[in-house]
Amino acid sequence: MPYMGRAALLLSQRHLLGTMVRREIGARFAGSSLGGLWTLINPAITLSLYTLVFTYIYRVQKVESGFGFTEFVFCGLWPWMAFQEACQRAVSAIVENANMVKKLQFPSELLVFSVILSSFVIHGAGFFLFLVGLMLWKGSISILSIALLIVPITLHIALAVGIGMMLACCNVFFRDVGQLTAAGFSIWLFLSPVMYPLSLLPETLQPILRWNPISPILALYRSLILSHNFAVSLELGYSIVVTGIFLWAGDRVFRRCRGFFADYL
Repeated sequence: MPYMGRAALLLSQRHLLGTMVRREIGARFAGSSLGGLWTLINPAITLSLYTLVFTYIYRVQKVESGFGFTEFVFCGLWPWMAFQEACQRAVSAIVENANMVKKLQFPSELLVFSVILSSFVIHGAGFFLFLVGLMLWKGSISILSIALLIVPITLHIALAVGIGMMLACCNVFFRDVGQLTAAGFSIWLFLSPVMYPLSLLPETLQPILRWNPISPILALYRSLILSHNFAVSLELGYSIVVTGIFLWAGDRVFRRCRGFFADYL
């Protein structure tokens, strides 16, 4: 199905997709006393721990462009957590809904889309509240910068969809994909400028990690949030191309494998 066909599918099934996203969000906090507050608590704890270790133990006071460690890490850590959770939850999206896939005639890719969107919505709520708090603390709120965050967020979601569709397919046939994905994302985290600027790396490594497709996306988050500047770069164009390739590959793999799901579930 070409991209226009995929877009038409999402448009025609938007109400079903919305219902599935709401179901995913509701199921995530079912039986929890604090409910949606965990979207703030868990990332806040993680950010606080990194701040404690690197600011007060290793005494990293300033990072790239003179920004404080906490605000620098916030701009990368929260989006990364949403991206990582979305991809990891997508791995089991088909397997965990085997009965629906085998018995119901509906686009099974919506299962992948729903878990990815729900992860970004859940983390996005906490991210927005902390973002407003950060801008108030810095004394500089830019509505335009907040609005332009739709660009890196869209890129992040699109990249997660492409990767998630491939992982979901692979997990149907090879059930070790979940463990491999968890290990892979642990490595990818430390190969991405989430907790450190690229300028701290040895010059021989900087060109390699600069072409990590996540790096330009995180740089755009930081540029918009900390400097209120929409930084366009060659690396960002590269990231857009890579995202498009992952979307194309994920769609192609999913369409080829979808007919075999029922036989392996």
